[in-house]
Amino acid sequence: MEMQWPLILFTAFVAWSAGLFGTQSVLAVMGKAKKAQMPMLITSIVLLAVGGIAVFFHLEHWERIFNGFGHLSSGITQELIAIVVLVIVMVVFFVMLRKSGDGGTVPSVLGVIGAIAAVALVCVAGASYLMPARPAWDSVTQIFSLLGNALVLGPLTAAFIVAATDAEDEGARSAVAKFAVVGAAVNVLACAIFLAVMAGAGDSLTDVGYYFDPTHPTHGMQDAAVASPFVGESVASAVVAIAGAVAALALALVALRKPTSLKVLAGAGAACAVVGAIALRMAFYASGLSMFMFY
Repeated sequence: MEMQWPLILFTAFVAWSAGLFGTQSVLAVMGKAKKAQMPMLITSIVLLAVGGIAVFFHLEHWERIFNGFGHLSSGITQELIAIVVLVIVMVVFFVMLRKSGDGGTVPSVLGVIGAIAAVALVCVAGASYLMPARPAWDSVTQIFSLLGNALVLGPLTAAFIVAATDAEDEGARSAVAKFAVVGAAVNVLACAIFLAVMAGAGDSLTDVGYYFDPTHPTHGMQDAAVASPFVGESVASAVVAIAGAVAALALALVALRKPTSLKVLAGAGAACAVVGAIALRMAFYASGLSMFMFY
């Protein structure tokens, strides 16, 4: 399947935004990183906006998107609902941060709601791609891989922002560094499992054989092996996805041991994680073989 770059960027930036806002919400519940709360919120809003803008380039007639919003079973409708809910929580966060005397305190219950809304959005976005017609996609591990992206991108970005705006808060620096290590480890595991699941997706397919076409009587219809991310053009994407995830974990581990270099290491780790997340979605689309031509 050809690369759908608007959707690749949409899922990557949605996971990034939700991961950052979820991390911020957890820090808010812990009462940490008060000076970094507003910068993190603004960054997560910008990331979500970039993802939202990107998805419109996938539509030749974007105005027709409204025709699907009346069907709650539609994946795009569910994504819209989840995004609207998250945006509402973000707005409430903004209001509470502006009203707080120290400029960085929100009620703990709001932090819990924010974390739940962030996780829900990532799960809904991933669930939109669960299609029986595309066996490499139709696995819950695909949702977990997107959650893994959020769990590494969010904490690493938060660590960078905390180090840049609230360096005196040792507790916050330590917390986000630990979050980054755990999130990066989960991301490596989720990425590896999803790639393995995609690699085995073709095993359930039976090759039909050949086109019934007088001009191409012996032309093969499709090769079931291309459902694997480790075959053909998708190999490079799969390798980069793994390398990006592992590099982000390595940098997170170093950042935990060298807190004085948190900003540089967290920034570099976030960059590696972004590259890995995009590469994983590239492998995802390259392996999106349709059940058409199979039975």
